[in-house]
Order: sequence, then structure tokens, then C-alpha cells
Amino acid sequence: MEFYISNVQTRATEYTVMAAIADQVLPRSPDLFLADGTQPVLDLDVTLNPDDLGSVRDDGIGNISTIANGHQLELYPSERPVDGGLEQEPEQAPFIDPDIQQKIDARADGFVVSKVQIGTFYRPEYPEPHDPPAFSIEWEMDLMQPKLPRLKFESYHKQMRIEIEKESTSYSIVVKFDNIVKLTMPCDPREPYICFDLLTPPVFQKEEMHHPQDGNYSKKFRQRVSELNAGHGVVAPYAYQLRIVLYDDHDGSNILNTFYELCPMANIRRLIRYVTIDAKEEEFFSSIALEDVKMWLRTLGDNWRVAFQIEALLNNGIAHTRDVLKLKPRIDNLINRHERIAEEVMRYFVEAAVNRSTVQPLQKCLEAILQRQLRRRQFTVPKGRFFCHRVTLTPTRLLLEGPNIAQSNRVIRQFKGYEDHFLRVSFRDDDRQQYKCTRDIDGGTFLRERVGKALKEGLDLAERHFDFLAYSCSALKNHSVWFVSPFRHPDKGLVTAESIRASLGNFEAVIYSPSKYGARMAQAFTATDPSVKLHKSQWSEPSDIEQNGILFTDGVGTISRELANLIWQTLCENYPDNGVNAVQPSAYQIRFLGYKGMVVVDPFLEGIHMRLRPSMRKFNVEEKGLAEIEIASAFGEPKPAQLNRPLVTILEDRGVPIRAFLELQEKVVSNTRRADESVTMFTDLLKQNCLCEDFWVPDILRRLKSLGFELTPGHSQKQLDTPFLARLRSSAINYVLRGIKYRARIPIPDSYMLPGVADEGPAYVNMGYGNVYCLPEGKIFACAQNPGDKEPTWLKGPCVIYRSPVIHPGDVQCVEAIGEPPRNCLFAKLKNVVVFPAQGTRSLPNSLAGGDLDGDTYEVVQYGPLLDLKPQEPAAYPSATPYILDRRSTVDDVCNFIVEYINSDNAGLIADKHLVMADQLEDGTSNPACLKLAELHSQAVDYLKNGRKVSVDDIPRTPGLSAPDWHELEQVVQSTINKVDRVKSPRALGCLYRNIKLEKDRPRPSMQPGREETISDVLRPLVECKLRGYKPLTDQSWLDSVYTVYRGELKYISAAYSLSKTALSEEELVMGMILANSSSEAHKRERVFAMNESLSSLLRVTRESILGELQEVRWQLARAWKAWTYHTLDIQKTCNESGKPPFGSHSFGLIALGLVLKCLARMGSLPL
Repeated sequence: MEFYISNVQTRATEYTVMAAIADQVLPRSPDLFLADGTQPVLDLDVTLNPDDLGSVRDDGIGNISTIANGHQLELYPSERPVDGGLEQEPEQAPFIDPDIQQKIDARADGFVVSKVQIGTFYRPEYPEPHDPPAFSIEWEMDLMQPKLPRLKFESYHKQMRIEIEKESTSYSIVVKFDNIVKLTMPCDPREPYICFDLLTPPVFQKEEMHHPQDGNYSKKFRQRVSELNAGHGVVAPYAYQLRIVLYDDHDGSNILNTFYELCPMANIRRLIRYVTIDAKEEEFFSSIALEDVKMWLRTLGDNWRVAFQIEALLNNGIAHTRDVLKLKPRIDNLINRHERIAEEVMRYFVEAAVNRSTVQPLQKCLEAILQRQLRRRQFTVPKGRFFCHRVTLTPTRLLLEGPNIAQSNRVIRQFKGYEDHFLRVSFRDDDRQQYKCTRDIDGGTFLRERVGKALKEGLDLAERHFDFLAYSCSALKNHSVWFVSPFRHPDKGLVTAESIRASLGNFEAVIYSPSKYGARMAQAFTATDPSVKLHKSQWSEPSDIEQNGILFTDGVGTISRELANLIWQTLCENYPDNGVNAVQPSAYQIRFLGYKGMVVVDPFLEGIHMRLRPSMRKFNVEEKGLAEIEIASAFGEPKPAQLNRPLVTILEDRGVPIRAFLELQEKVVSNTRRADESVTMFTDLLKQNCLCEDFWVPDILRRLKSLGFELTPGHSQKQLDTPFLARLRSSAINYVLRGIKYRARIPIPDSYMLPGVADEGPAYVNMGYGNVYCLPEGKIFACAQNPGDKEPTWLKGPCVIYRSPVIHPGDVQCVEAIGEPPRNCLFAKLKNVVVFPAQGTRSLPNSLAGGDLDGDTYEVVQYGPLLDLKPQEPAAYPSATPYILDRRSTVDDVCNFIVEYINSDNAGLIADKHLVMADQLEDGTSNPACLKLAELHSQAVDYLKNGRKVSVDDIPRTPGLSAPDWHELEQVVQSTINKVDRVKSPRALGCLYRNIKLEKDRPRPSMQPGREETISDVLRPLVECKLRGYKPLTDQSWLDSVYTVYRGELKYISAAYSLSKTALSEEELVMGMILANSSSEAHKRERVFAMNESLSSLLRVTRESILGELQEVRWQLARAWKAWTYHTLDIQKTCNESGKPPFGSHSFGLIALGLVLKCLARMGSLPL
């Protein structure tokens, strides 16, 4: 908000007024401006009006723009709205002392720059141990021009800008403060240079100096660019570090000292003084040097996977051309002598090279990896997975990754052995975050030039040309697509992007809509597992259940019990125990020919048969013989339901008291912090938050508890805790508490997340069947059963049901669960689903944020304090007409849609703005502005399919809103350093946020750590009893191989999926989570998903290797026990030699122990 101030002394300046307010007004009224007694929630900017003569004096009045904690200040409020840019400034930077700001602004014109050099740091050939790196100048701009460039601090935006005016165009190099690793300045002031060591490339922009005089002043004139000129374009993909030489006007002051003094004022503290960095033009990335590498790559022929890794060394900034060409003899020799493992050696080598010591030459690193791999067996990919090569196209670079393990899809499976001709391409900013649309930068033109060109003209990589192929809808949400390189197949002939698309099906029904055309092709690229093949006589297409124009079976069909059993048997082949302890799913999400959606078991169907409804058919495919049912998801167990910020906001507006949220939070926080106390508390924590599941830690703890182990043992109990288990528990507690504080992610008791299906009763009533129970309107059937549960849980009584994400107040509805099923219903045997009625005045799933039954999951809540809600009609938005052309769509039209989608993907922005506005506007989520945002969010979510975008300009702007305290960026521990001032929110989210404090050093219970030998001592009699008379295993060479392969791949995963240059810890991998912060939650979720995909495959292969090929349980127990004892001996040996066990040894022990305990459970010695 803005206030007028009067009676200002005419010689006062903005700085003296700001200082007076900061020194005098704030101390007198601390209750108005302090959130917790220490942190101000006020930021301000003062503007004084010049006198009528335009002199430097002011006219005695001015205004002050301030964000204050919802209180009316005793000033003169302005009636005009605060400027949008000024409104956002307090959110972007912490309050800066006026004296400091005056010193920064004294350099408003910046520092004159005499040279702008872009290059790379490198190690000289014969460095001394403590010598700093040298700087290779790869590009330098000609600065012989009338107006020299200037380097300016833009403290509000937390960045520096180097402005270079050249003829009629102004170029900018923008360096964000948090992108600076360190700044180095020499001791000799005669050449006052600054070396910028950056995490990622700076942002390059240009602006035409002469704007068109057409009155359109809102047009964005500043554009993002990939290069400053053609010469820079050659080196930009490889070199991005800066060396800036300042102009010293010899006025007696040291220009570097002045720059150095300003840096801490702008909160730049990574400064190194009096260190000389030699700089010379090495031409590492000249056209000639790059061509030499390309000539080598052309000679590699069929060894493209090796060529990919060589490109990765250059493109990812790991090595320069001279270093890479020095590797040529060794890599050529590797291919000639060890071609079978060459690609695997290079894959591990590239990751090792990133994290090697700076003094270790690349040649020695490669040799070490080769010798290690020669002693190991080759890592094999499990069935249904493949090694996927990935690249990320950024504004300046093409970053290479992998190949990493990924789930296959229909198309990939058709071309087994040719997987390296397919490329997963992501479009991201240089920091690997999604492109962000801003009001002042023309990003659309840049994306059309950078991304559009790649989509339409293809990419050249390691001497192969790749063309755009298609995308899956989930991948496009993350701005990723598929490319393919043409190849010749023995059966299909020449395979190209065009031939693959032509083979997918008939898209005539959507050919005039580029978005729908792309979405229909996307079905074939959904990640799936193969299962059963059906003849065309084994499936049919009955009608949907529809009444009065209301569709009740949108996206759901049925399968017979016999077919369900066959599908389950096929999937169980991928389980180490063949699914013995799993709950057989009642429903699957599938892809089949041109159909997509859910299929649920129908007890009336006989034989092997499947019924798919018209609502599931998205396009037609010519059926030839057998067609495969592809499984996208199998719902074998329920997931826990959790609160989140949007849900809390809506429930509060619907009548849930803040005290109810606080009591639930306090209970969950207390239980979380008590996870140190007992195995049961720790196990519950893991289960409620889906942690450590792939490593079977909850089951391991449960079975060890049955043997008398405990974290805090009492009489006759044994100590379970070990240093690794304590670290794992600490990491889990930290992760959960951060989720509670920064996302309101709180598990809800008596609640489940289940896939939705329809009651098939009305379908059979329509066919003439009698005495069939049909769910009435307003009722649901929900059944949940976890593995190990003797009986399922049938939900009965009042429930709240919703589908995340919620945004409209009517997205949460109250229903009644019927409890145990009636005998004459069709859903009596269904488990881990929620069944919706197929009759009534409205489809219940559609009332829940526009849900359907093609795989959507719904949270069903029975926690009493959240059930008493005020009635609210669900949202009713008219269906948007898809964007269509007046001609048939081409692939170029699909490419244009992808570019526009990336540029206009505003669903996350809208949801975030909605939360902030609902927090502060009257009536919360029912405020007209919030309801408008809810409607826009619905449109933005559907944009992927109907092609109707939501522009940033369509989003309502409400000047004067403040950043609430709960909107603070996530921190590992709470800190007051550089803290942005925010408003104390009185709403539930603010109360929840302030109700929990994160501890830097969480106290651990004092206890004697347990020893893994204790576990062995307890298990040994049980194992020996079951193996009595069984010949013991003496050979362990197979185990050496399994162990080393596992550790090597785990180390690769820890480096490949880290969000920084620091590899992931073993605790993070076991948890299945990444603890580091990211400015983009979507990017972090994508990395976590990909990490867990690779981990899941590694664990599957490792368990299969340990258990061996025989299915006899005693054989498997003997091998698992051998692996466990091998692990404990290795721990003892390495701890005695080096003081700490090797990376991966603890998690390998969990794998072996989990198998031992599961085998004993199957043999009756332990609970299942």
C-alpha cells in the first residue's frame, strides 16, 4: 500500500527520510511491524517530489510505499494502486539499511567496463599443488565504441547487469547473486579485473534502442537471446565464466576496493582478494578445435553411446577439447579391446570425472574406472526397462545425461535393440528450472527461435541427427518430448519419426486441433508395463452409462476375474517373491490400442474378456491379430491422504476451525519427533510418508521388533539402533518436519487415497438383470487393504472426498460411505478403490475439480474434526471448445503448440497467486477474484488438451497484497540471515507455519549404538534351523560381483540425480527423497521420480542376483544369508582399515537383511 507524507524538510533526501522512519518510527511501534519480536515485516521505498522548478530540492511532500502487517498506519493513504513492479520489490529482497542503499545507489551509473571476456577456468599443464586455476579467454567483445559498457548492481532484483550498447542495440549480461560461486580479484590494481565463477551461464538479453512510435508502450522490448554475436555463439554452449576488466579513471581511488566494499552490502559474500588468475586465449572451443573432436566422433561408427559420453564431457563443462583429445588413444583402445563394456565404462567415467579431485588428470580417472569395471560383471536392465539417453536444451547449452534406466512404452518396445536411437529432450532454463514467463521480457520470441527451431529442424548430437517424434502428456507437463534418429530395422525397414507416427493409428477425428492431435499420439508414449495379449474376440465395446446427458463411466471399463488373474501373474514376474505378500489389485490403469483409462474386475464377466467403453476410445487403431494390454498403474495398496496448503485454505473457508488443524499438526509433529523412541513410532512415520519403501525398511523394522529388537530397549530387549539407522531416522524426521512447515503436508488419520471407478450395477439393470444393488446418489463404497492386513477396511459413515489439487471451494464434497458391501452388488470383492454411483443428477467425480475415472485418484477422509463443512456447490465451468485450424494439422503445428505451451504454462503461477489472494482477501476462496482464478486454473490445466491458453495478462492483479509469512522459501533450518520481510498471516496456514520451529541440530537420544552382529546372533539359530541338512555355500565370487555392481550403480545414481554438485547421501537414496532445496518443486519432483525409477530397477536386479534363478525358498534363504554375512564382514573390514564403511554398504545390508527376513517369514519363522 502507499501513503503520503508531508512536512518534509525541503533539503531532505529519500535516504534521510527512509533512515528517519527506520530509526524512529519502527522502534516506537514495534507491535505494528514485528512478526516475532525480532523480524520486521515491513519494507519501504520513499519517493520525494521535486519542486516546481525541477531543482534537486523536494517540494515538502512525498509518498511512502510500504507493506505492513494489515494495520492502517497513521499517515495519509493514497487512493491510487501501487505500481506492480514496486509492489513486488519488497518480496524480492530483504530490507536494506538506507545508509547502505545510498552507497549502492551512489554507483547508480555503475562501473565502467573496459573488457568483457567469456571463457572457462582450467588447470595449467604443470600446476603447483596450491595454484589457482587459470582462465582461458574464449571470446571477447570489441569495445572500441563511444559509450563503454557498465556493470551495475540491481539489488532489488538480486543481480548485476553488464550493459553493452552497440550501434542501435543494447545487450545485457545478467548475473544473479545466487548464481555466483565466488568472485576473485587480483592484488595488482593496474589491471582491475573480476573473475566470476558461476554455477550456470548468465542471462543474455538485448533491447533495440529506438522503439517504434506507435503508442504501444506496453510492448516488451527487452528480449532473451542465446548469444551476443556469432562469435560468441560458437563458444556459448561450452564456456560461460566471466572475466570483467574495469576501467580505472585514475582519480586516486582503487576501483576494485570500491567494488569489493559494495558486494557485502548487496549480500554477495563469496569474495576472494589478492589472488592472481592468469588469463590467455587458449582457443579450447574455437571452430577448429571443435571440428577436430567431430572428426574423431565420425570415426566411432556404431559406438554412438561412447560418442554420446565424449560429447557430454564437452557440453556439460567437464573438460575442454584439448583434454578430450588427449583421451582419444585410450578411448579408441577401450573400444578395440573391450567393446562389450566400453559404453558402460564411459557412462561411469563421465560421472566420476565430474566429482574427481581437481588435481586428478582425466586419463587417470578413466583408467581407474576401466580397471574397476573389468573386475565386475556388466549391469543389466530389468524387463520392461531400458537405458534412456536424455538431453536438456537450455538457452545456451545442450546438456547430456545418462543413459539412465527408464520405464519403456509401446513404441520403445517395438524396437528392442535400437533404444539408443530414441532421445528424451527437455527444454529448460540454464539452471534446469522451467522457463518462467515475466511481464517485462519477451520470452515468446526467444522460445520460438530456440525451442521451435530444435523441434522443427531437429538436433545434431554425436554425429547423429534427431528429429522431433512426439510426447507423453505427463512428460510435456515437465516440458519434455521424444526425438528419434532414423535407423534401418530388419523387419520394418527404414524407421523415421514420420513412419512411427503413421503407425500409431487414425487421428482423423482430431486432425484439425494441434493440441488434441498431439495428445492422442501421446498415448503411445505413456510409460507402461507389458502384460496379456488379447484376440479381437476377447474384448468388446458396450455403451457408457449415461442419464440425461450425464456420463457416469467416463474413462472406465471392466475385465473378467480370469483376465485379472492373468494380468497379475504377468506383473508378479517382476516381484522378487512373485507377489506372494502383495494384495492383488482389483483395478488397473491401462493403454490398449487407441483406448485409455481404468478397468475394474466385473464378477459377472466369464472367461478371458475385457469391456472398454466409447469414452475410453481416443482414436482408432487397425487391429492385427493380438493386441497387448499395457499397464500404466496397478493399484495394489492404498496411499495415505495428507493435508496440503490449498486443502487447508478451502477447509478453513468451509468451516473447519484453525484449532482443528493445529491439534492435528501438533499430534503429528510430536509423533514425528518421537520416532527415536520406538520401532513402532519410526515404522509409522515411514509408512505415513511413503519413505524407505523400495528398501523394505518398514517391513524389516516390523519383523526385527517381533524378534525383540527395540530402539530404546527395555528389559530382555535388544538394541537395534546403529549409526546408519540413526542418520536415516534423523533424515526422515527432518524431511517430514520440513514438509509440515513449508507445505502443510500433514497425514490425515482414518483417510486414504484411492483410484475412482464406477458402480457397474446400473449397466446390468439396463440389460435386464434383477436384484442388483446400485449405489444411490451421494453414497460411495470404499475399501482399503494394505499388504499384511488380514481383513480389508470398509469405510462407513460421513466422509469428505476431494481430488488434488483443490482450488475452488466446491472441490471438496461431503458423502456417505456405505461400509461393508451388500451381497447383491457388483463391487463386493473390490479392494483399494472408491466406487462412485452411476446414477443421479450429477457425476460425483466430475464435481471434484473436474475429475473422471480414467485413472484419477481421490482422497477419502473420515477424520472427525474435518467433516463438519458448510455446504458448497461444486464449480460448473462450460467445456472450452478446442482450438482448431481451418486446415489439417501438421507436425509443425504440434511443434508450435509445444512452444506456446512452454511459454504459457501458467497453472502453477495461478495456483500460487490464488493461495496468496485467498489468504488476504475478504471471503477467502469465495472472493470473486479467487473464483476467477479458480476458473482460470481449470482452463490452464486443460490447456494441454484443448489448446486454449491462459495469458499472464488474464490473471487478476490485486495491488497492495503482501507476501504472507508462510510463503517463505523452504530452508533446511530456519535462519534470520537475509530473511525477506513478510506479513504475519492470521489464517490457518500462517498459524500452522508459525506453530513449528525447525532445529538445526536435532538432539538424539543418548544410547549405546547397536551392532549388526547382534542381529546376526539372533537370526543365526533361525536360519540354521531352516537350513539344517542343506549344503552351505562356500563360493562367494558371485557375491563379490553382485556387491560391486550394486555399489557402482548406486554411486552413479547418487551423482546423476543430485540437484547440486554434491552427490546424494546414502540416507536420501534409501528414503527415496532428495533433501536439498530447489526453487522449482516441479523440477525436484521430476528428479525424485527419475531417481526412484533407477533405484527400483537396481534393487530389482540386485535382489534377483542374490536369490538366484531357483524358486526354492531354502535355496533363496541360503543365498540371502550369505549376502548378509558378507555385508557385515565387509563393514567390519573397511571400518578397521579406513574408519568408515564404503558408500552403498549400508543399503546393500538392508537389501540382504530384507530378503533373509522375508524368506524366514515365508517359512513360518516370522510374521508375514
